Amino acid sequence: MINITKISDDYIMALSALIQSAFIVEKIATSSKEIDNDLKVLLESIYKTETFSAENIYGHKRNLSIGLNVLKNILNGNNEVYLMNTQKYALSMILIQKNISKIKDLQDLIRKKIDNYNENSMMATNFEDLISYSEKIYTEYIAIIRPRVIISGKKEFLEVNSSLIRALLLSGIRAAFLWHYHGGSKWQLMFRRSEILNKCNNFFI
Repeated sequence: MINITKISDDYIMALSALIQSAFIVEKIATSSKEIDNDLKVLLESIYKTETFSAENIYGHKRNLSIGLNVLKNILNGNNEVYLMNTQKYALSMILIQKNISKIKDLQDLIRKKIDNYNENSMMATNFEDLISYSEKIYTEYIAIIRPRVIISGKKEFLEVNSSLIRALLLSGIRAAFLWHYHGGSKWQLMFRRSEILNKCNNFFI
């Protein structure tokens, strides 16, 4: 991990990706509203492990505009229920990332599954296959990590979107790893809140 003295673009993009994953989970767990913007970008990011550049992983900043806007609302202290849920899921994913980072054998197993995906050129397969493979990684290796992410929502939406929710949780954890690499920690969300918000407000898309 690198130590930083300022909030970088990579830092903001990774944090926005984490928040975007958490936000979409919240939305598809509570409503039938379609959230198809940049879902593929989030899920494909799981398998881009050869770079620490957020731009190389997520592409243009606009792909994370949903997450950036939600992040700004959270940092501004908006306490709407959907934002509180989004923040709760994001913090859970940060904690899971921290716990995974302490277990090298588990990291190696996850990396092996990701490498297998890439080696077999599965990135070119359809979107449903991408969701299915990502869900399998989450179920086999991440769901056993405590604390578990408890998703609040309506039963019918939780059931129909269960695979996508797990895949998105995996993408959020991947973003948490990248954010941590670029100096992110949950304490900064409290003690550097104003600085992060200022960077977000000047983060042009």
